[in-house]
Amino acid sequence: MTAKSRLQVKAHTANRFREFSKKNNSNQSQTLDLILDFFEKNNLSPFESLVPSKVSLEQLIKKRIDAVIAILKNIEKTQTKPGFLMLELLLEGRNLPTASIKEKNQKAVPGEQSREQLELEIARLQETLKATQKDLEYLLQQVEIKGNAFGADYLKLNIPRTEFEQFKIAIKRKT
Repeated sequence: MTAKSRLQVKAHTANRFREFSKKNNSNQSQTLDLILDFFEKNNLSPFESLVPSKVSLEQLIKKRIDAVIAILKNIEKTQTKPGFLMLELLLEGRNLPTASIKEKNQKAVPGEQSREQLELEIARLQETLKATQKDLEYLLQQVEIKGNAFGADYLKLNIPRTEFEQFKIAIKRKT
């Protein structure tokens, strides 16, 4: 036989706890043990907020997008422009006419791209980035935070499965 103990709680709180125990089909001792175990296992405190807001998630994703933009700008500064400038300086040192510079550039250095090609590629990448940002913003608008009584909250994406599959296919094509 187990020893019984009494806790002093307000009547309203005791009634809420009894109803909660009934909803979960267990007696009050088991329910209280499960609740305490849950908080200890998950290292949670009932005095702190658990639910991340949609705004904070959106800010986090925007920070990630800004980081990607910074990386692309860094690549452009440190790799594309210096290489192009060095090539341009080499060709200017030979005092070649501009028409023959383009021909020599395309013939003499295989694998290197002309300035126009680089500008087109940069424009294409910027368009791809904008399209990806729009897709990401659309997906963020479709996210809903769902609360969970006995575990971490989760995010629900409110779009049809076929649309999600199309997003996956489009992303695979871009990579």
